[in-house]
Amino acid sequence: MDVYTRILQFSRLVKKSPVNVGSRTAVNLSYTIVTRPDNDPPDEKPPLIICHGLLGTKKNWTYLAKTIHAVTKRIVVRIDLRNHGLSPQTKSHKYEELAEDVLQLMTKLEIDNASLIGHNMGGRTAMSVALMKPSAVASLIVLEMSPASTSAEFTTLFPRIMEAMTAVKLKEKRKVHKARKEVKEQLKNAITNEVIMANVLTNVNVKQDGTIGWTCNLETLMRHFKYISSFPFSLDKGKKYFGPTLFIGGQLSEYIPADDLPRIRELFPKAVVKFVPGAGHFVHRDEPKAVLELVIGFLNDHSE
Repeated sequence: MDVYTRILQFSRLVKKSPVNVGSRTAVNLSYTIVTRPDNDPPDEKPPLIICHGLLGTKKNWTYLAKTIHAVTKRIVVRIDLRNHGLSPQTKSHKYEELAEDVLQLMTKLEIDNASLIGHNMGGRTAMSVALMKPSAVASLIVLEMSPASTSAEFTTLFPRIMEAMTAVKLKEKRKVHKARKEVKEQLKNAITNEVIMANVLTNVNVKQDGTIGWTCNLETLMRHFKYISSFPFSLDKGKKYFGPTLFIGGQLSEYIPADDLPRIRELFPKAVVKFVPGAGHFVHRDEPKAVLELVIGFLNDHSE
């Protein structure tokens, strides 16, 4: 039985109850598998797992995931990280925990070895998985995030956005698109970047209680932002990931400063750093073609 078939069969059995992993509690993440036509041959390349950024969801990566799958033929799994999208909400949000969530999902789907790609918070999650369990990571791609420092924009912009989100007054709606329109109107002065606005609006959806509202856990994300905005100290002490690693930054962004490159290569000795001309922090949205070329080329070069 090929990897793809095993994953599809197991995905029907996934439950949402927490499962203990080590000394912490991992949660069962919501995920979507990019399917392939039935006539495609089985592909045993390491699957690609995509981790979105702060206040994003797996839906942000729909187009890119489908394109990567179509070109590389490998399985692509988009996930909602904890406290985001359709994944469970918890009272804690630390990178070690996010990494354990991903590792648990890999175990459930019987994925022994996967390539990981993550943007922003998702990039640090992917880095954490690679440092915590290098054998589980075939290759690593990090978009717009460093393990050595945190952009001043990140530490100031995202708290302001979340504060504005908590102030939204949403009347009872029966249609998600109408609720998003109302939220957008209330946030237009606080969020002027169209890409950030689009990301934030994906969090307006049907909640587990059937009402429409924020599906991200703003309370925990705001309370634990100090952990989100810094790389975990426990993973910055003597751990290394020696697998193929690609860092992708936007040329107009300051999230991967030149001063961080020595530390990046200490933790990830095989790291290659590329900057996309004309792109900002949301590099994969600003210049999707350029990012796809880098990602697909990297995956094809490291397909084993």
